[in-house]
Amino acid sequence: MRNFVSALSFLTTIPLGKLSGKPAGASILYFPLIGLLIGGLLAGVDRLGSLFLFEELRILVDVAFLVIITGGLHLDGLADSADGLYFHHDKEKVFKIMKDPRIGVMGVLALMFCLGFKVVGIGALDARSCWVWFVVAPALARSAQVVGLVFITDARETGGVGQTLYQKGKYQYLIFCLIPLALPFLVSVPVGLIVGAAFVIIIACFFVFIRTRLGGMTGDTFGALTETVETWFLVFGGWVCKGLI
Repeated sequence: MRNFVSALSFLTTIPLGKLSGKPAGASILYFPLIGLLIGGLLAGVDRLGSLFLFEELRILVDVAFLVIITGGLHLDGLADSADGLYFHHDKEKVFKIMKDPRIGVMGVLALMFCLGFKVVGIGALDARSCWVWFVVAPALARSAQVVGLVFITDARETGGVGQTLYQKGKYQYLIFCLIPLALPFLVSVPVGLIVGAAFVIIIACFFVFIRTRLGGMTGDTFGALTETVETWFLVFGGWVCKGLI
């Protein structure tokens, strides 16, 4: 229970008071469940918004909720990663750029496109008939974090705040990742297979790129991974709900 609460405190802004604490390595087991919780809350926010808000405002509230529930932590990592990795800097230069609290042009553009695609994706969803995608996208994004923590090492020699979370080779922590991968099969078997294949391809390409450039992951690149996966599956869900897939 303590590991679940520490994971909840680490990944969300939900006030837990004295119950919160520094996450231990075992807490990554519950990351996909935290993603499912965030997704369930998102579906609830969308359903409630559909009763009182016009469509454009409902969509904006949904996107704002995803930012607020995480404190913008992953968006910050996305912006820092875009600034550091877009140009062909050496490893030390990339780390220096990522540590800079200022945001550059590429970081701004990454945020704009990320939020823009989320708006478009959520705009195509309806919590009454397409609830599964509200749940699946955040859950797969947090599952991607677990995969990275189990398969990839820390790029920084000294490590960062989340250094204790790396659990390379401890594959038992992947068990709950199967839940969000199974949910799309409720839509149809082909959709479930596409989601599974897309998840593997996206994170594999991301990890190969990051290992080539940095030799491992950082907190910022985990943020970028989270936003990439979440955004992609919100858009994919929109395709499915519109009958385009």
